[in-house]
Amino acid sequence: MFLSVSSSARWSITLEVLLLFTSAIFAQSCSESSPCKPLQGGQRFKTPKQVISSGGRLQTSLLVDVTEFQVDWLNSLRRLYNNSFPSPTLRIKPGDVVSLNLINNLQEPDFSGAAINELRHPNTTNVHTHGLHISSKAPQDDVFLEIGPTQSYSYKYNIDDKQARGTYWYHPHFHGSSYFQVLGGMAGMIVVEDDPAEMSTDLDAVSCPNNCENDLQMVLQLFQYSTDEDGSFSVAQKDLHDYEGFRLNDVTVDKSSTTLEDWLEDPTNEIKYVLVNGLLQPTLVMQPGQVKRFRLLNAGGLYALAVHLVNTNDGSSCTVKEIALDGMYLDQPRDLGTGRSVLFAASRVDWLVKCPIPGTYELRSTFLPDDHLSMGEHPSFNGTLLTLVVNGSEVLNSAMPSTLPSRPSYASDLRDVTEKDIDSRFVVEVTPTDTIGREDFSESNIRYKARVNTIQEWHLVNTEYVTSHPIHMHVNHMQVISYNPYIGPYGVDDGGSNWKLFGQNGTGCTWQHQNYDKSVTITSPSDALNYLGHDEKQSSGGSGTIGYAQIGEHRDVILVPPLGNITVRFRTHKYTGPVVVHCHLQSDADQGMMMTTEIVDEGASVEASITSAGAYPSSCFRNDPVYQPGNDSPPSSSVTKSLHRSLAVPERLNNNLP
Repeated sequence: MFLSVSSSARWSITLEVLLLFTSAIFAQSCSESSPCKPLQGGQRFKTPKQVISSGGRLQTSLLVDVTEFQVDWLNSLRRLYNNSFPSPTLRIKPGDVVSLNLINNLQEPDFSGAAINELRHPNTTNVHTHGLHISSKAPQDDVFLEIGPTQSYSYKYNIDDKQARGTYWYHPHFHGSSYFQVLGGMAGMIVVEDDPAEMSTDLDAVSCPNNCENDLQMVLQLFQYSTDEDGSFSVAQKDLHDYEGFRLNDVTVDKSSTTLEDWLEDPTNEIKYVLVNGLLQPTLVMQPGQVKRFRLLNAGGLYALAVHLVNTNDGSSCTVKEIALDGMYLDQPRDLGTGRSVLFAASRVDWLVKCPIPGTYELRSTFLPDDHLSMGEHPSFNGTLLTLVVNGSEVLNSAMPSTLPSRPSYASDLRDVTEKDIDSRFVVEVTPTDTIGREDFSESNIRYKARVNTIQEWHLVNTEYVTSHPIHMHVNHMQVISYNPYIGPYGVDDGGSNWKLFGQNGTGCTWQHQNYDKSVTITSPSDALNYLGHDEKQSSGGSGTIGYAQIGEHRDVILVPPLGNITVRFRTHKYTGPVVVHCHLQSDADQGMMMTTEIVDEGASVEASITSAGAYPSSCFRNDPVYQPGNDSPPSSSVTKSLHRSLAVPERLNNNLP
């Protein structure tokens, strides 16, 4: 029997009154001059504002301005889109034309005193449509646009008619301020709606556009002032020389000399939360046996999340299935591999959720000790995100979907392509001090070029020996092909801007990087090789650790573990123009861990700046541009000629020899 409207309404009213009553009592004793911890949450779950295309078009505006945002008793001033935390959800369809007018209402002064790869320009912005298969040229997804204070720009996106239907998002991407603006709350979801004709009845029942009440959008955003780790909003304000009037240092606490900003930054006060649609630990109500679709987006810009549902009464658990990652449907619904889904910064996962037993559940992020085996020292959040109350009459005819729509042709399976099908290869090499490919970011320095409508094979490698990085590529999703032995060098920095590469025997490499200063003494640590062996751990099922992707997945964000080497493939389908590759720990990207590559027309030159100071990626004692996959012998001249093509892949020989 279904829950009647009247009893459902009574439950809703009772819950709302209880939440308001509790908040009111707590708020009476807490204020900015007399702060309390922890912050109180528990408001009723709400969906972000919706902006929906119609008749093949969506026309809207995003106003960037400073807005007061409140969590419990704490009011802060944040740069937001349309005065909204999170920003409105854009719901579109393949083939739509989207006209978006970005109006920057921020004012001067706009701190510009820092160098290009430092945090700066808090009031300059633009928009990136993260994950969409779209042109990177203006007036579409051009992340190099500079929309300064009081300026505006009219974007016009031609959504591909084969665009994968799924969960995406948008956020600022101006180099130097994207981290600060996303940390402040500038982020919104994009839903490319499903076609009911291409999906099962059961999946249609929990999906927009027909059944949006069962299709739940959850934008997860960081709300942090604690300085125990990176991520403190007030520290970022100081780093970017934000206007003093936007800070919280003009209120003293409990008649002392301590400012509210000081109190918030004190790690013992634990002001570090992840909000769900701008709410702290909101309460969502479902009926027993009801199926819902959860679209989960990690828009925090920093912490990884390991999300799962827990029955707080230690009773029966809910059934949870993953159906999509980063906007791409899986082949079929699947269980959560470690009982949790991992969301690195910018990642998305779509769940199907069904809870048969009434009770109280919590959506939590929980990392376990073994997770560091695949993630190294990666910023991670542990805590409650949302309370799920399962209450009312049982829903008897709500079935868990068993089949999923197919992916578009540009995201086909490339695991079994032949050698002759691969046009060219490249290495994206993560290196110390927020560099990538051994250099800081430069927009005009094109590090690699690939021809359009070809299959590319890239290696994502990480020379850092304790730190992992979520690497994002614009325009095209990457398919995970393999985790490989890491035989390249490792990098060590001096705590500042100097760093050095070592071979795995601990000897300094012959081939270093553009800014290498041999006069600076940097020694190799004794534990530099502790994280070797990701290929073995991943192939054995991950050994209970959460950070590995599954072979065959299509992703636009892939975590590269310390001393990791991952092969990915993708099609350079249709779109020519610049393709940005960067770490999505956005502070790292703003400080230089970003590179420009390019997709060029058929027959165009592929000459690019692959080397740094003459060194190819992953070089150490040897400096080979190419190799034959699986062949540990040096590349012959015939191989070099046959592969032409400015290739650079991890060297396979003598990396451990001085």
